Amino acid sequence: MSKKKNSSYLVELMMDVMPKALQSIREEMRKGRGDRLTVPQFRVLAAINRGVCHNKEIGDLLGVSEAAISRMIDILVKDGLIKKGTNKIDRRQTVLTLTIEGQKLYNFIRADASKRLKNKLDALSNEDVESVIQGLIILQKNLAILNE
Repeated sequence: MSKKKNSSYLVELMMDVMPKALQSIREEMRKGRGDRLTVPQFRVLAAINRGVCHNKEIGDLLGVSEAAISRMIDILVKDGLIKKGTNKIDRRQTVLTLTIEGQKLYNFIRADASKRLKNKLDALSNEDVESVIQGLIILQKNLAILNE
C-alpha cells in the first residue's frame, strides 16, 4: 500500500476508533464518580490537575462558554474541590487549583477507572498490548503535527 493510501486509512481508523476509546474511558470514569460529580465537573478537575488554571482555558478545552464554566467552578469551589487564588504577576487573573479533597477525589476516580479498563484489556494478548502501546507512543510523539 502506498504512503498516501496508508495515511488515508490511518485517518479513517483514528476517526472511527478514538471516539469509541474515549467513550469507554468516560464510561469507566462515570462508574467511579458515583453521584459526587458530573462528567463535565470531573473534566474541570482533570484540566486543573494538568495545569490548566484559568476559566477561559478550561471553557475552551471543554467547549463551553465562560459563563457556564464560571458557574461550574463556583459549584466546585463551594463543594471544597477547587480553590481560587490570585495570579501573583497579574492580580486581575484568577488561578484555579485543586484542594486536597479535590485531588483525592480526582485521583480516586482516575485510579478506579484505570483499574476497570486494565481488567478489560487483560483479555488482549501480550503481542496485541505491545502493538497498541507502540502505536500510541508513535501517535503521542506526532500529535504536534495533528494539532497544526
